[in-house]
Amino acid sequence: MNAVHFMYLLILLNISSLSVQSYEHDRWGTFPRDIFFEFEAYVVSFDGPDDDDGDGKPDFWGIPEFVAYEIRRKMKKHSLARRPGWTTDEKLFKSGIAPDDRTYAVSGTRKLPEVKTAFRFVRGHMCPKSTAERISVKAAIETHTMLNACPQLQFQNNGVWKELERQCEDLADKYGRVWVVCGPVFFNKSPSMWLGQNGEKQAAIPDAFFKIIIRQTDGKVTHQAYLIPNILIKTESLNSYRTEISRIESLTGLNFLTKAKEGKN
Repeated sequence: MNAVHFMYLLILLNISSLSVQSYEHDRWGTFPRDIFFEFEAYVVSFDGPDDDDGDGKPDFWGIPEFVAYEIRRKMKKHSLARRPGWTTDEKLFKSGIAPDDRTYAVSGTRKLPEVKTAFRFVRGHMCPKSTAERISVKAAIETHTMLNACPQLQFQNNGVWKELERQCEDLADKYGRVWVVCGPVFFNKSPSMWLGQNGEKQAAIPDAFFKIIIRQTDGKVTHQAYLIPNILIKTESLNSYRTEISRIESLTGLNFLTKAKEGKN
């Protein structure tokens, strides 16, 4: 490689780096935040030793409280040659806060032909791989971490949830950029079911998932909010799952669009 080619490569790398750095994944401000991580394709607030259910004791749910990400119009897709293995954060795993892939294995279910794949709880991406592939290969790989996963019924994960992910990407292609905030919902502020056995770190199974899609046009902020049960249900149109942000706030204890409310558009 000669000097000219080397300088050109450096320029391309710098442009790529600046492009990634310019993403504002939680542009509109989601709070409170717990154990906060920033990745190329998304940011995540992972559940730490806070009191989630109001009983005065710390809770460890083993899942993210919310994941936020910006999607931009697709200019290029950095497709992965194959799906990577799932990883975890070693410090959080060793401290009993985050699970690893064994939690989701549910030993024995694969030997039961009656328990079909659609009826199993799988690692549900909060920020999807397909969205991250718009940024880089590294960004796509980083979606395969337990920090970005919740136990989600495969029937939902590969059905209405995937349809909603496609809608988010279509809106980004149409308007240039949109922002998404999503995560788990527990109707009684406390999990009723868990994944994990034989001493494994448990992960709480959400009753539902929320997704908020935000866009800004001519200085005006608009949004769509969805609440999708994490159960086998009759397939219906996405509009049947529309809800209000205030309802999601009351169910999760999170506050959304805090910067928009402050007039920081």
